[in-house]
Amino acid sequence: MGDNVELKKDDFSSNYVITKVLPRKNEIVRPKVTNIDQLLIVISAVPKPDLYLVDKLIVNAILNNIKPILVLNKTDLLTQTEIDEYVSEFSPAVEQIILTSALNNKNISELKEVLKNKTSVFAGQSAVGKSSLLNAIDSSINQATNILSKKVERGKHTTRECTIFVLDENILIADTPGFSMLELSLKHSELASCYPEFADYTCKFTNCSHTNEQHCGVKNAVEIGEINKNRYLRYVEHFKQLKTKWDKQYD
Repeated sequence: MGDNVELKKDDFSSNYVITKVLPRKNEIVRPKVTNIDQLLIVISAVPKPDLYLVDKLIVNAILNNIKPILVLNKTDLLTQTEIDEYVSEFSPAVEQIILTSALNNKNISELKEVLKNKTSVFAGQSAVGKSSLLNAIDSSINQATNILSKKVERGKHTTRECTIFVLDENILIADTPGFSMLELSLKHSELASCYPEFADYTCKFTNCSHTNEQHCGVKNAVEIGEINKNRYLRYVEHFKQLKTKWDKQYD
């Protein structure tokens, strides 16, 4: 979804037929969308954010030259300290963080401004409020919304297929089904290049993985608090998983 095509009017009807699919500037597998400018990763206070998934979405965006933007929704349910922690953790990794509340219409105008003249994808877990945000941006979208399952505090899948909305001011939005699984498709040795906060630090070894080497500038930055420790520890887990996968392929 999202391909640009050339059309030709059918000689015998008012219909048009696709004559050519134009080259894609990028594409992501999950959600399956092409020609994207920015990926809006939506998280919220409830359900509890899967930060491993957030990291993977950021990596996926950077790999495909897509601007990652974090949307922290349902901020009315968070304390200022909790909001500050999310901002501190992810601000070095994404292009922008937008604090929203679809319920209170908080910063919806700021969110809409970011969407102008762009093709954007909304992605994230179920029940984080993607559909509610879309309805707040433009009531004509009229997306169905759903509440959390009280028993397990897990989102029900409201959006069941990827849909593109074309709005005024050249806004194209792809809304995707909520999901909780995403596999990274890159070598373990390429992972560090998808962590912008690592770029300013120098290591003794040019091929440093920033996991167990000595004289590692990234590890030192973590120790002195210049790189967020929680995000770094998740990086190490992602690295180990990718290395294990790579080793099995060439065992």
